[in-house]
Amino acid sequence: MYCSTFDVQASQKCKKDRLTVMQGKKELKRFCGEGPKSFTSDSSELEIVFKSNRWVSKNGFECTVRKVSQDTFEGSWTNTQSTNTYNPTTTAEPTNKPETTKAPTQPTGDGKCECGVPNLNRIVGGNTVNPAHKYPWHVGLKKRNHLSYWCGGTIINNKYALTAAHCFFNKQGERESDEGLVVGVADHDMTTTSDDASGVTRLVNVKKVILHSKYDPKGYDYDMALLQLEETLDLSKNKELRAVCLPKDDSKNYAGMKGIASGWGRLVTDGAQPDKLKEVVLPILDAKCWNYQISERILCAADQEGKKDTCQGDSGGPLYVQESSKFVQVGVTSFGFGNCAEKGKPGAYARVSKFLDWVKENTADATYCQ
Repeated sequence: MYCSTFDVQASQKCKKDRLTVMQGKKELKRFCGEGPKSFTSDSSELEIVFKSNRWVSKNGFECTVRKVSQDTFEGSWTNTQSTNTYNPTTTAEPTNKPETTKAPTQPTGDGKCECGVPNLNRIVGGNTVNPAHKYPWHVGLKKRNHLSYWCGGTIINNKYALTAAHCFFNKQGERESDEGLVVGVADHDMTTTSDDASGVTRLVNVKKVILHSKYDPKGYDYDMALLQLEETLDLSKNKELRAVCLPKDDSKNYAGMKGIASGWGRLVTDGAQPDKLKEVVLPILDAKCWNYQISERILCAADQEGKKDTCQGDSGGPLYVQESSKFVQVGVTSFGFGNCAEKGKPGAYARVSKFLDWVKENTADATYCQ
């Protein structure tokens, strides 16, 4: 069960107005207050009851109930935390290992696939990515049997995805378990399979998480991670599954260019996540970042009026620029200096061009598209 809209009188232990999930005569869960709600059960029969003392009037709720199968793309919803972390259900050890020390090598494409080619069938009419699968390299991170993605990422070659290191730590800075970690590829609406690309949209198991060795969860620098996938992706067969391009070198700072960020992040600070992938255009700022102190490995992007921004749940996702007809990922969504879309408070992104050698060293076994 997932309630995308929920506004019911708050009370201690939800003794007043409440939405209750029942299994026979057994009460499984009570919900009250504001914000999205979710519940997962292995029972085939549930009863959902709303009770009110009629003293306080609120906006109510809108909920969806669906059958969940581990082998489908549906999973189960979770509430994304403000730090974009998740609550593991196992105690399995994290899979991150130090990056290799091999000499940097430039992976070469096999001539069968192109990077950074979007699916542009019609003009974007709003914030929802249109058409679906426009950005065929965008992936969502979650635990198997969960519905909501808590971070984003991008396919950069046939074996690896790029994301943010902070996605794998809780609020206390503790490394979370990677048990059940998957990425959703070729997805658009994460709450339904109706728009899936047949034989393409699926969950791919993560074999290993590679965190940058200099990342410290108490800070923001070096916020970069790679996900080694258990399967090798065919990036030339289907238009819904492709790789993004990476910068060729570190010669550009991209200041003044239009950046495009995409993700399933919250629409406002601590608000609800959208069902469908969203995108936003954000001007990339110069290195001064409106006088906020940042390292050379961070770039900033922001709307002058504070009306557009990335938000909680977008972390690990991409910031692109368009060069000729191709999309090049120049940033990985990392953090913000204020609330989402707060005027004068830019968003911060790990600068991909500063990590090219690190990426190449740790993905030397993969094939890149040209």
